[in-house]
Amino acid sequence: MSTRSSERNLFPSLDNLELTIRRRSRTNPILLNNSEMAAEGNSDLPVPDLRIMEELCQPSLNGRGGPIASIAIQATNFKLKNDMIQQVQNSCQFHGLPGDDANKHLDKFLHVTQSIKVNGVTDDALRLYLFPHSLTNHDTTWFDRLPRNSINTFEQTAKMFLGKYFPPSMVIKLINEITNFRQRPDESLFEAWELYKLSIDRC
Repeated sequence: MSTRSSERNLFPSLDNLELTIRRRSRTNPILLNNSEMAAEGNSDLPVPDLRIMEELCQPSLNGRGGPIASIAIQATNFKLKNDMIQQVQNSCQFHGLPGDDANKHLDKFLHVTQSIKVNGVTDDALRLYLFPHSLTNHDTTWFDRLPRNSINTFEQTAKMFLGKYFPPSMVIKLINEITNFRQRPDESLFEAWELYKLSIDRC
């Protein structure tokens, strides 16, 4: 029966540390070089520049800001008024749910913003600044994550929006629905015709 005293020592004694390092350095020469440099106080090892580290840790506006680039506007002191924002929010909100129609949202948004006018500000610029207010929840997050200063026109916004919420796969699905459309036995010709037109409108 073995006892604790007779068991082999799993951790060799480190009484002679230098000798242990030299033995191990036969298989890994880097250990010896590092220990010698440490013993000699070699200052060749790179020391992090604390000044640069401090600068890197300082808050910065680099990379911040929304996806809408700065647009030249003739009007002085232009800002979106609360009633403009509320008009958009009350009339057309896109939630990004499976049943939401991205094309219909754009049509409604364009209709609502037709009546909003500001001297010295183009319709395109107004729509560009108002569009984010028509989005809710994770749709706003999607918009905010677009590359900084990547949008210059409302048309670009509309294309990105449709690319996200009306992808080619959805177009193919709707085309298949239209191609394979059949009147159900329990619906009238008028009802079937209205549903057919609705499918075409969604495409």
